[in-house]
Amino acid sequence: MGVSAREAEVLAALAEHLTNAEISARLFISVRTVESHVSSLLRKFQVGDRRALVAVAPTVRPASASAKGSGAPSAVAARLPSPLTPFVGRVVERAALAEALVAHRLVTAVGPGGVGKTRLALSVAADVIDEFADGAWFVDLVPVTDPAMIAPAIAGALGLGEYQGRSAEDTVLGWLAP
Repeated sequence: MGVSAREAEVLAALAEHLTNAEISARLFISVRTVESHVSSLLRKFQVGDRRALVAVAPTVRPASASAKGSGAPSAVAARLPSPLTPFVGRVVERAALAEALVAHRLVTAVGPGGVGKTRLALSVAADVIDEFADGAWFVDLVPVTDPAMIAPAIAGALGLGEYQGRSAEDTVLGWLAP
């Protein structure tokens, strides 16, 4: 069955029992686009609901993902927003940040607002994403004004659901610990 790389990503997210909104946030696409992909997958596999799609998810491979470097976006790459323009310069900073990522589990870029920390971090993450089995995620903390909402923002970016009797902090720490 021929499915696009994006349809395969949506199908994999469905297998994780994510909602359309959660899939939208993870893949940086609109909820309407997720709905369109789900409808397309339902037609392609001639099944009636999401549960049936989840059953076929483990057997599906995107048609264009036969070889690494095929140009097809991966689920890991989709976790990072695509830059609107190419990243130019800052070779020394990029190399230092990439080296720090290999040496340490947690790396923080600091500096005044507007100097390009996020852009630098996203560029380096895209460069080194294949070095990490679990890939990389982007968590936009700019709209987070309440410190109590940091863990839920991270949990949302990771696609972690809510668990009864477990805080967002515990959920994130439990997922990141291994």
